Amino acid sequence: MIDEQKASRFPGTEGRTYLDTAAEGLPPASMVDALQEYARDKNLGTPGRVRLHEVERGVTASAARLLGAPAEDVVLLPNASEGLNLLANSPQWSGGEVLISDLEFPSNVAPWLRLRGQGVSLKVMPTRHGTVTLDDYLSRMTSATRLVSVSQVSYKSGTQISFLRELSEEVHGRGALLCVDATQALGRVPVSVEGVDFLVASTYKWLLGSHGLGVVYASPALREELRGSTAGWYSIQDLFSPHRFEAFSHKDGAAALMAGMPNFPGIYALREGLNAILAEGPERIDERLRPLVRELRAGLAERGFELLTPAGEEFASGIVAFTHHKPEWLGAELARQNVIVWAGDGRVRVSVHLYNNAADIGSFFAALDRVGKSS
Repeated sequence: MIDEQKASRFPGTEGRTYLDTAAEGLPPASMVDALQEYARDKNLGTPGRVRLHEVERGVTASAARLLGAPAEDVVLLPNASEGLNLLANSPQWSGGEVLISDLEFPSNVAPWLRLRGQGVSLKVMPTRHGTVTLDDYLSRMTSATRLVSVSQVSYKSGTQISFLRELSEEVHGRGALLCVDATQALGRVPVSVEGVDFLVASTYKWLLGSHGLGVVYASPALREELRGSTAGWYSIQDLFSPHRFEAFSHKDGAAALMAGMPNFPGIYALREGLNAILAEGPERIDERLRPLVRELRAGLAERGFELLTPAGEEFASGIVAFTHHKPEWLGAELARQNVIVWAGDGRVRVSVHLYNNAADIGSFFAALDRVGKSS
């Protein structure tokens, strides 16, 4: 089991209890070797590009495997926010509305707000105690709805949306598109692109990679629209065509969405994170860690904390969040005891990944009990 060898495989766990993957994932030890490998390949100059592109193709294929998607439908862009802006910049936007919930991260808010100048309105659906249902979305969709954008797992509450397939059927039946932000899901819980038009995920959290990279899936039908959003030498065929000053042709597949040279160091790093995740598989990771998530919920409830994460097993993810009147203070006190969580915005967020085990949960509660509930 990975957690039994975590100190050697994940050096960031040594000497502390790390429960903050939802903010920053811990890379495997092999990332250091991968970045040195990149440096060696880069030092070959232009002959090294053969190896750079080989690694790029392999990592894209691994990301696609994790999504259950064809590799030609996946591309590695600079970050998830870049992907969302690519969709927001597509020529299709003029009027209509975008529907999201109040559980969304700002990256899934700002691009749609920016479209107000094009007559697009943003409808924000309120949620109740961190929960949202299929009926909540359906009751707020109208004939003007052009896009429903949803996080599979909320950064705020840890709520997982388990009805994406049913939602996609309803969204498509009304002539709209479905966008999924899988940043807090991909690598930790099973993620599928079935029925999804567009999906983004950061790589530096649950995918155990580095910054400056995002996994993006675009359905074949939607890609035709997105091609109008971007163009660069890396996205086109026949760079030195004699007609290049008059016209160009995009590459086939999602590769048409990458305008320039990719982040190769990030790609080498992501390869190691994906290898660690695929070796066990998100289904197994989720199954093994669900008892820890239940233990977190139960222990916090016993201590009288108000949970933001819904109780139902269908909502469970890698995140458990609770309210606190001084979250920054509590986070700092726990950090003094080498227990790392995320704290701010009126809440404390605890997250568990494949390098966590029952001992980490015990250490968290022992530190929490020493600190006490209040300052």
